[in-house]
Amino acid sequence: MEAKDEIKLKLDVAEVIGEYVPLKPAGSGSMKGVCPFHAERTPSFHVSRERQIWKCFGCDKGGDIFSFIMEMEGMTFPEALRHLAAKAGVEIPEYRGTPETDKRDVLKDIHKVAAEYYALCLREYPNGRAVREYVATRHIEAALQEKFQLGASPDDWDVVCTLLIKKGFSEQAILDSGLGLRRKSGSGLVDRFRSRLMVPLCDASGAVVGFTARVLPGAPSDQGKYVNSPETAIYHKGAMLYGLHLAKTAIRKTGEVIIVEGNLDVIASHKAGIENVVGSSGTALTETQLRTLARYTKRLVFCLDDDAAGFAAAKRVVELAIHLKAADPALQFDVRCLVVPAGVGKDPDEIVQRDPAEWVRIATSSQEVIEYYFQKVFRLFEEQGGAASVEARRRLIDELLPHIARVQRPDERHLYLLRMADATHVGTDVLQAMVEETRAKEAKIDTTKPKVPVAAPAPKAAPQSILSSTATPKGSAPSAATTPETQAAALLFGSALRYEAFAPAILANVPQDGLTEPWKSLYSCLEVVYTSQQTQPTVPPQTLFSRLRAYLEGQQQVQAIHTLDAVALRIDEIFAGLTPTRVRQEVENHLALFASAQLMKRRKDLESAIRHAELAGDSSRLTELLAEYSKLISRPAAS
Repeated sequence: MEAKDEIKLKLDVAEVIGEYVPLKPAGSGSMKGVCPFHAERTPSFHVSRERQIWKCFGCDKGGDIFSFIMEMEGMTFPEALRHLAAKAGVEIPEYRGTPETDKRDVLKDIHKVAAEYYALCLREYPNGRAVREYVATRHIEAALQEKFQLGASPDDWDVVCTLLIKKGFSEQAILDSGLGLRRKSGSGLVDRFRSRLMVPLCDASGAVVGFTARVLPGAPSDQGKYVNSPETAIYHKGAMLYGLHLAKTAIRKTGEVIIVEGNLDVIASHKAGIENVVGSSGTALTETQLRTLARYTKRLVFCLDDDAAGFAAAKRVVELAIHLKAADPALQFDVRCLVVPAGVGKDPDEIVQRDPAEWVRIATSSQEVIEYYFQKVFRLFEEQGGAASVEARRRLIDELLPHIARVQRPDERHLYLLRMADATHVGTDVLQAMVEETRAKEAKIDTTKPKVPVAAPAPKAAPQSILSSTATPKGSAPSAATTPETQAAALLFGSALRYEAFAPAILANVPQDGLTEPWKSLYSCLEVVYTSQQTQPTVPPQTLFSRLRAYLEGQQQVQAIHTLDAVALRIDEIFAGLTPTRVRQEVENHLALFASAQLMKRRKDLESAIRHAELAGDSSRLTELLAEYSKLISRPAAS
């Protein structure tokens, strides 16, 4: 048995997905939940324990446990295979990937060796003493050091490069990893990181892909405080969210992610018991980072200071929040903030050093960021005696009006305008006119310039439904794919998957030549698989669905597999709770539709042949055709 199949036997798809998505029973062994891959309120995400598949009828994504982990964690298939194999306790043979995946694997192996060496230096080696003493002053205990794999790079020119070469890695691979540099004179390599606290950077699955190295106190002033790994095949700064691999569970549990600036802020938060925290490395979030976070939560909480810098940061976050609401539906975040009061510390790390309970209080008291920003602006306006100054009122309007104009909901815009009218004594009709003018100007700019900082994905085809091969786009005429015959073909196909006893009658009475795609191909594959089972039964016996899915996987028919999964899940839902008699009735009724269609086709063929016989004067042929026609029209339509 292949490792992939063994993993599927040992892991239940509902349990694996249930670690990411809250699922509720939906009858007939199926589960439902809110899709983690697009914004929705009504659950359209289905999981079938019986068939070990999942499917979202909202965004059309679907597959097995491997495709789910690949989609959720951003993994390649080999990475997902290894991840699930470890979870299932299955040993997998050496996987031969593409040259690109092989290179990535080598770079991860290099980083793993380096991280383990740095950790040993910090824990026990003499050459890590200086970093060990510094970590002690930060009150980072051993358990936390181990959790974040903290390490120490010794004050040595080439100890890590030498170690990696002894482990069998080539000089070029070490250079590609970013851990080594060519010597300025002579041959060989030198270490990039020396005499620093090493903070491993991990991907969402916990694999080390890079490092942030912090200088020790007392180092020469010409040394940068932080040195980071360069961009490599496995490390991209714009995709990195520090601590995400340790925060995922807490993010799902709390329903939100707190975004702080520094790596040590994340470590300090864990020390205080707040684990739904990631580090942004002090940069604005990229589209890649936003899409990664969208897999786990739709609530972003930014940590801001209650000073001028924090106010400027709040303004940027407000712009992000407003832009996201007008962007891709998958990025419909609830953007909030938590404010660090003056005097308690300059960042979470310092707050926790002084009083961990204070950080817990702050971290659990977030508020809507637009509301915070508007309150801050109004408070500053009032503190400066705004009502007595026309100039101050104008500045207030200029500050807030562009943001209000970008708010999508009319009721929200109106409420903000009411507050502005109260503060400035400018009528809402005047302010509304200014909003409309601002929106009109931005609409003109939008024709040449994207409105949002995050790119929307390319348009996707409408998802398939159980009773049509492709959904008809809104505003277009119905296609052949939505005919009653096609709908019946879909339902009968699903019936054969669920109740194999119906398969012979369905295959015998649904004419494949008259079907549109993808049903024509699917029925053809179904016939091949069903027939082969009659001559060469599988041991142990497998369901018709499992045999057909395996056959399509072997043929690499990805779209056909998506359709198969969708049909199977919909049929499970449709037939759930129906008695065997009612199910048989439904199958017979839909088979009758094809029988009627065949009769109608034969009737039209006979009418055409009768006309030709009359024109040709072929009396014997005409008598024969009329007798068949008379017999045909006397039969019941659904016989």
